[in-house]
Amino acid sequence: MAKDRITVWAQSFKDRPYPMLQWIDPDSGKRKSISTGTADAKEIEQKRADKEYELNNGLHVEKSKMTWARFRELFEAEYLPGLRERSREKYGTVLDVLEDEGLPKTIGEISERTISKLVTNLRCRKVMIRNRFTAGAKPTRESKVKKVGLEPVTIRNYLVALRTVLTWGADQRIFPSVPKFPKIKVPKKKPQAVPTESFERLLDVAPNEVWKGYLQCCWWSGLRLSEAWKLRWSPSSKFPFVDLQAGRIVLPAEFAKSGQDQWVPIHPKLREIFEELPRTGSDVFPLRGVAGRPMTRAGISSFVCHLAKRAGVRLSMHKLRKGFGCRVASTLGKGNAPVLHQLMRHSSMQITMDYYANVDDVLSQAIEQIG
Repeated sequence: MAKDRITVWAQSFKDRPYPMLQWIDPDSGKRKSISTGTADAKEIEQKRADKEYELNNGLHVEKSKMTWARFRELFEAEYLPGLRERSREKYGTVLDVLEDEGLPKTIGEISERTISKLVTNLRCRKVMIRNRFTAGAKPTRESKVKKVGLEPVTIRNYLVALRTVLTWGADQRIFPSVPKFPKIKVPKKKPQAVPTESFERLLDVAPNEVWKGYLQCCWWSGLRLSEAWKLRWSPSSKFPFVDLQAGRIVLPAEFAKSGQDQWVPIHPKLREIFEELPRTGSDVFPLRGVAGRPMTRAGISSFVCHLAKRAGVRLSMHKLRKGFGCRVASTLGKGNAPVLHQLMRHSSMQITMDYYANVDDVLSQAIEQIG
């Protein structure tokens, strides 16, 4: 059925210097108006005809007057509940940072220029890092350390999240379209193997057996930080759990990053670790921080980096996962790439193949054959 034609008319008001162009919005049923900006009859008629043509041919663009705060409320209430907990946390962090760095007060002000300025601000952002741990037995607070500028990969990920937010707004007809985003060049770094000696030095400075078990779980299974942190002893539909009888760690679809049921086999050494760990509750690794409080994801990440600094090694939870992938890739060889893909649970095979870049000896063989 053809859409009814929109009619635009000009109307004068005593309290306005120029006549107004008015029409009825077919979606909301509300009257819309804009100033003609002139008192000349011919110009008014021309503007009236132009506006009518724009409205009837999909060329009219109207800026939204909705505040960013209100828009964020709608996004968090309607879009985020359908995502994983980790994804909801990520959007919250990203939007907080972007608001600090100059997101406009209203949705209608967001444009290519504002996003470009936002990227510039992120490149110059002063990040205050609070080191909460010292070399002593108990964690204490230290002075803040300044870091200037976010990494290119972080900026790119922030823009990906913002584009998703704005796309949702456009789909909901809160504003007409999503502005064009700049391309962020990110250096492509290959995964690096982690020497066993470095990992053993990290284990030596772990404060207790629970922390040692947590680090070894990541070393022998390649689990992500949150996957090992949320690991449970009993079967669950919301969290990963240990199934010693089947010899696997199960990641239910509701928790898994892929949104599908996944599992990874338990290495014999990891099985021994699980069997020796005390069971004081539902959590496999009940990690505690200052004053015995349960640790947050950010707190765990910071504490592992602190331990690595004490041990004199450059390691993090993410590097431990990549190191696991490199060890498996070196053992399996390229012919078993699908096996590594399943173990690492990557989103694409291309990511998996990156793990073979540093274990491939083809280049060495080629150079040796040059006579």
